[in-house]
Amino acid sequence: MPVYPLAMGEILHGVVKEREWIRYRGYPGLMDRSSPSPLTGVQPGGHQLRREVVVHHQRERILAAAVELIAERGYRAVSVADIVKRAATARLKFYDNFSSKQDCFFAAYDRAFDEAVRRVGEAVEAPGASFPERVSAGLGALLDYIAAEPGLARACLVEAPSLGPAMQGRREQALAGFAPLLRGGRQETGEAELPESVEESVLGGLYWLIYNAILAGQPERIEELRPELVEFALLPFLGAAAAASAALQ
Repeated sequence: MPVYPLAMGEILHGVVKEREWIRYRGYPGLMDRSSPSPLTGVQPGGHQLRREVVVHHQRERILAAAVELIAERGYRAVSVADIVKRAATARLKFYDNFSSKQDCFFAAYDRAFDEAVRRVGEAVEAPGASFPERVSAGLGALLDYIAAEPGLARACLVEAPSLGPAMQGRREQALAGFAPLLRGGRQETGEAELPESVEESVLGGLYWLIYNAILAGQPERIEELRPELVEFALLPFLGAAAAASAALQ
């Protein structure tokens, strides 16, 4: 998307907001004469470190503002102007980082799922743990993350379908990242003859169970889903009775 010419007033407004934010976030000396300009990032000697810090935090503020607004209002009700205002930056800075609102959302979505996959992956790597124990640990780590970031979870899970076909491939790719959660289930439980698509079906079902819980608007109760999710995940591999028993442990 092209960057349209900006009024000088908006540019100056953005500079002022950048300075206010820098002071608020506690970067002493960043506005000193001996420090790099907030516009060029260059300090005596030509080092670019300060500019890199400022640019990084500009991007972080924009992403945080987008997530907050989308969680509050819904994806379709949020505009780039809304995001820029919440982030206290200039429109030019937004388009320095993202080509569109959708591009900004994708960046937040991808990072959120990467972090969720990382946490689940670490949780299921416990040495000596059985398959049910690994599933329980992995789902526990996922729910802990969702509980800690309710706005992010709502934006990425509840609002993502608003983007329609543009999200389909991303959602499938994101779910595939959780494959380690069910790794070894067939071999350890003796259910090697299960349909090839069973892991994909389980992950899709877990997604919609969590989606419905967040949609209900009670993120503080998300961690209570753990037994239900564990039982659902183990059911094809252990059978109903064993899955229910394992979910209670």
